[in-house]
Amino acid sequence: MIPRTSFNIRNNLWDMYEINEAAYKRFDSSKTAFILVGQADTGEIGPMNWLRKMSAKIFENIEKNTEGYSQSDYAFAVGSQAINFILGTYGDQNANKQFLKWDPLFVPKQLYNLPLQHDADKFTLMVKNAANFYGTDLVGITEIDEKWIYDRNIYKPFIFDDVEHPKETEKEFIIPVSVNKAIVMAVNMSRDFILKPPNLASQAATELGYSKMGFLAISLAEFIRALGYNAIPCMNDTALSIPLAINAGLGQLGRNGLLLTPEYGACLRICKVLTDMPLNTDKPIDYGQTEFCEQCLLCARACPADAISFGDRTFTGVCESNNPGVKKWYVNTEKCLRFWQHNGAACSNCIAACPFTMDRMSPNQCLECERCIAPKCTLQFITVERQKFGY
Repeated sequence: MIPRTSFNIRNNLWDMYEINEAAYKRFDSSKTAFILVGQADTGEIGPMNWLRKMSAKIFENIEKNTEGYSQSDYAFAVGSQAINFILGTYGDQNANKQFLKWDPLFVPKQLYNLPLQHDADKFTLMVKNAANFYGTDLVGITEIDEKWIYDRNIYKPFIFDDVEHPKETEKEFIIPVSVNKAIVMAVNMSRDFILKPPNLASQAATELGYSKMGFLAISLAEFIRALGYNAIPCMNDTALSIPLAINAGLGQLGRNGLLLTPEYGACLRICKVLTDMPLNTDKPIDYGQTEFCEQCLLCARACPADAISFGDRTFTGVCESNNPGVKKWYVNTEKCLRFWQHNGAACSNCIAACPFTMDRMSPNQCLECERCIAPKCTLQFITVERQKFGY
């Protein structure tokens, strides 16, 4: 693993984005593909309705005993997702629900109302040590920009207000204005399983990643509450994970629409804890990922749904579940999810195809890109750096 001091550090968060302020709006998470596809299938609005059509394919696969989709394969995936469903069900539309509650779960009130006094250096070290102990593989901290907080979920909007603690009313979710930091954590998934075809092996790796990230976010939130500060544990809920992860220095955005990190590529799951604890923030990194993704089309070629763009970055979305206004490669997530339904299992082909997941970093490795950019190629840079540091 290359020391992160090798990468370019961006002092300004906005160096990482080009935003059309006239077009960009906070994302309405009721517009995610999971909601829209389920609504198109059933006429009902809900986070899990898309699974109904997929269930028919699941039982068809089981009856046929299709290789990679047998009853034992599905059982393996179900076991991987058990803790995820207990803790927070991906967090989708589940803000302040299950174990993702915004109030302390087990912390005594006298501790929650008694803030420990330390400087930001001390608190930052404590938080990162705790996150590592609870199981994170990467952790970074960033200031919260309201751009990346969801506008609303299915049920009600998210707002910031001058209140002491986060709370939910009949009309809205209220986040204190004092909650201004996001601790962003990434959990590595099993590369061996992700590299399988789009069947239950790769889905099991993903589901276990969700179970781990739920445990991680909830554990860190309780730790922070026991120190006397507000903590909002988030899986997929409440805020956009990828922009926060980029701001916190974990990686950059890839052509496949996912966070790409130098260590694990996109083979990870992201969770976060929003807090008002005094913390130092990390800087975004630039290791040439955007330039590399402009040349490497492996994820687009590997996508069975033809959901990943072969073209240039744009400010315009390609389906209703996109949120336009940020210059990036937009993924047709509705086409992606339709393939899941047709397949009877989730797909991770875009993660498996990525050179940073595949660890294609040997000195003699080269890809058949659309246009060679040597010697500026990110793969060459990382190979040289690994040799320099003895990796």
